[in-house]
Amino acid sequence: MTDAPEQEPSQFALLRLRRFWPLFWVQFLGAFNDQCFKTAFVALLTWRLARERGLEGELDLLVQVSAALFILPFALISPTAGLISDRVDKAVMMRWVKFAEVVLMGLAALAFHAQNVTLLFVLLFAMGAQSAFFAPIKYAVLPRYLARRELVAGNGLVQAATFLAIILGQIAGAKLVLTADGVTVASLAVIGIALVGWLASLRALPVPPLGPAPKVDWLLPRAMVRSLRDGARAPEPFFAILLSGWFWFTGAAVLSFIPPLAKENLHGTEDVALLLLVTFSVGVALGALACNRILRGEVSYRTAPFGALGILAGIALFRAGLAGYGADIAPDAPLMDGAAFLARGDAWPLLTGFTLMSAAAGLYVVPLSVIYQATSPEGERGRFVACSNVVDSISMVGSALLAIGLVAAGLAREDVMVIFGLTGLVAAAVILRHHRAGPDLSSPER
Repeated sequence: MTDAPEQEPSQFALLRLRRFWPLFWVQFLGAFNDQCFKTAFVALLTWRLARERGLEGELDLLVQVSAALFILPFALISPTAGLISDRVDKAVMMRWVKFAEVVLMGLAALAFHAQNVTLLFVLLFAMGAQSAFFAPIKYAVLPRYLARRELVAGNGLVQAATFLAIILGQIAGAKLVLTADGVTVASLAVIGIALVGWLASLRALPVPPLGPAPKVDWLLPRAMVRSLRDGARAPEPFFAILLSGWFWFTGAAVLSFIPPLAKENLHGTEDVALLLLVTFSVGVALGALACNRILRGEVSYRTAPFGALGILAGIALFRAGLAGYGADIAPDAPLMDGAAFLARGDAWPLLTGFTLMSAAAGLYVVPLSVIYQATSPEGERGRFVACSNVVDSISMVGSALLAIGLVAAGLAREDVMVIFGLTGLVAAAVILRHHRAGPDLSSPER
C-alpha cells in the first residue's frame, strides 16, 4: 500500500491514511443508511401503521420478523459473496456493491412515500442482501490495508464508526419519518449519502486476490454449508467466529425489544426508544475505542470474557431498574417524550444499565474480530469473513425465533432479555479456559 505503517498502533492517525480512510467512510455511511431505513420502518410500523391497520396485537411478532428478514441474507448470500471476493479485486467489488446501495435507497424512498408495508419488507430483505455482499469485503481488506499491530486500532475505529453511524441513522430514521415532511427529507438524505459512500469507494486502494481463485458456488444453501465446513477446518479463527456469534445472538434480542419496550414498558414516544439506542451505540463505540488502549495492539482474548460478564451485568441492572420504574404513571397518560423521560429519577438506572452493557459489548467484540482476521489464511480471508457472517446471521435469526417463542409462551420481554444475558456466563467461561490454554496467535508481520 502507499502509506508506511506507524511504528505504534495509533487509532486516529489511521484516518489520515488513504489505505484506511476510504474504507472507514464507506462503512460509516453504509451503516448510517442501513440503520436509517430499518429504524424508520420499525418506527413507522410501531407508532403509526400498527394503529392504523389494526396490527398492535402483532407488534412484537412483526418487529422480530423485520429483524429476521434483514439478517437472513447474511446466511444465504455471504458465502457466495465471500467466494467472489477472493476471486476479484475487493476494491472493485466494493464499488459495485455501493452502487447497488444507491439504487436500493431510491426504491426505499418510493416505498416510504407509498407507506407500502409489503414493499418495505421486501426492500428490508434486499438491503440485507446488499449488506451481505459488502460484509466479506470490509473485514477481509483490513489485514491487507493495515499492519498486524494496527489491527486492534483499525477494528476499534471501524466498530466505533459503525455504532456512531447507527446513532445518526436511528435519529434520522426514527425522528424524520413520523413528521409531515420527514419522509421526503430522509429519502433525499439516504440517496445522497449512498452517493457519497460510492464516491468514497472509488478512492479505495486495490486489493488484488491472493492464491488460486475459488470456484463460486451459486447454490446458496450449499455454499452456506460449505462455508461453515471450511471455516471449521481452521480451529483458531473459527473459535473466535463462534464467540462473535454469541454477541449477535444476545445483542439482536435486546435491541429488537427496544421500540415496543419504550412504548409499552416505559410509556414513551419514539424519543425514548431513540435514547436507549443512542446510549447503546455510544457505549459500544467507547468500548471499541478503549480496546486499543487496553490491548496496545496485541492480538489477544484478554478483554473478551470481561465484556461477556459486563453485558450480563448491564442487562441485570436494566431489569432491576424496570422493576422500580413508573409506579406513578397512569395507564391512560400521554406518552412521554425524551425530555420528560430524562427528567425522571427512575430513568437513570435504566440508562446506566444500558451504558454498562454496551461498553462491555465493545470490549467483547473487537478482539474477536481481530483474532479471526489475523489468524485466517490470507488468500481465503473473504471466505472466513463470510463464514463469520453466516454464524452471526444464524445466531440472530435463531435469537429472533427464540425470542418469539419465549414471548409466545407468556414471558415478559424484560425477562427474555435476562435469559439471553445469562448465556454470557457460558461465553465468559469458555473464553477464559481457551485464553489460559495459551493459543498461538503469532503471525509474521506483513
